[in-house]
Amino acid sequence: MATPQSVVHGILRPREVFAALALSGLVFLHLWELPRLAALHGGVTFVMAWVLCSLLFGLPLLLTPLLLGRRSRRSPLEGMAFLTREADAPRFWRAPAWASALLGLIAMAAVALVAGGSLNFLAHDLRLVSDSLLAASHSGAVLPLGSGSLMLLAAGLSLLAPGKRAAVLSLGMLLILVLLAVAALAGLGTATALYQAAPLTIDSWRAAMGLALCGTGAGAGLIWIAGMQAPREGGLGGFGLVALFAYLVLGLLLLLALAPFVSALQANADGESLQIVPTGPAVWMLMPALILAALLALQLLAEPLLFWLAEKKMPRLQAVVLVFVLATLLSEVVWYVGGPAGLKLLLSALALVLLLVVLGLVLFAGWIMKVSHARKELSLPNEGLYNLWRVAVRIALPLAILWVLTGFFSA
Repeated sequence: MATPQSVVHGILRPREVFAALALSGLVFLHLWELPRLAALHGGVTFVMAWVLCSLLFGLPLLLTPLLLGRRSRRSPLEGMAFLTREADAPRFWRAPAWASALLGLIAMAAVALVAGGSLNFLAHDLRLVSDSLLAASHSGAVLPLGSGSLMLLAAGLSLLAPGKRAAVLSLGMLLILVLLAVAALAGLGTATALYQAAPLTIDSWRAAMGLALCGTGAGAGLIWIAGMQAPREGGLGGFGLVALFAYLVLGLLLLLALAPFVSALQANADGESLQIVPTGPAVWMLMPALILAALLALQLLAEPLLFWLAEKKMPRLQAVVLVFVLATLLSEVVWYVGGPAGLKLLLSALALVLLLVVLGLVLFAGWIMKVSHARKELSLPNEGLYNLWRVAVRIALPLAILWVLTGFFSA
């Protein structure tokens, strides 16, 4: 039985989910990591490896939550329960959906802390925050004011009417693209010198593959909802291609825009990244872009949990308060206990949980879900493309994820 229209109405449309996927990668997966690793592991060669891995693994990975959402017509938590019953599969296959709910809260905390540092920097530069308050925040004694402010704003955005939320997202994405494009042009000269081509090692390939898998898997819950609301007729390949294109474009823009920051970080290897900020137009273009992206991403990352609570008949206001309070408490604990080091640990935990969630989803879709159901929901143009997807989710993606995970446990 399909999810009632009263629940589906006003949540997310597919184009908003594509934006959310790109924003997720932009804000908390590629911040520092893509440009930093490119500078360390082969420059342009590393970037080409990342693009290649994204093309090879990203599309079949994106199609997986799309087809699961379309088949279940429910939120990830309710939908995985439905799909396991349909496939007569053990209950432990529902674990990826519950892990994805935890992932959403971790991601929200990470986004708020990363972007909160940017907002604190701008506020201090404009003399809106004192040196003592900035020092106390950086020490971990108090949550960055920017992080709390973004949480409140994102919660308010979640309470807007659906049409107004869509309008804010569209305008925000347009502004982010403009700001990032200007920042990328400002950082082009530094990027040319920084990202010198060099041969890749095995570790370099693993890092590139890890970024590709994490980036394209970052919005799995939102992509699931996009599939859930996709029309029954028509293939899902076009949806996946649009999402992959948005992800790559924003990642490449960020690669150029962050080049001055990475260059400054390399020149001050013993300092904290949030304290090493170059001057010039890159700062005033990139920082607002990241802050705005964080605001939109926080609201969108909360949607899978908000959708599930709506299915449980919880009023929207109560659901928004519950989700954002939990995410704020998590960020407060991380910052108070660990400060900047705690944030780095949270980002690592985010990537690890994300890879495990994606592994569970592709294994379920490739080995447990009925072949006829997967073929029907994907509706790819021909049998050859379907077979390529099936080989990817059954063999290629699991092996790639396991290979990347060995890097976590051998580090």
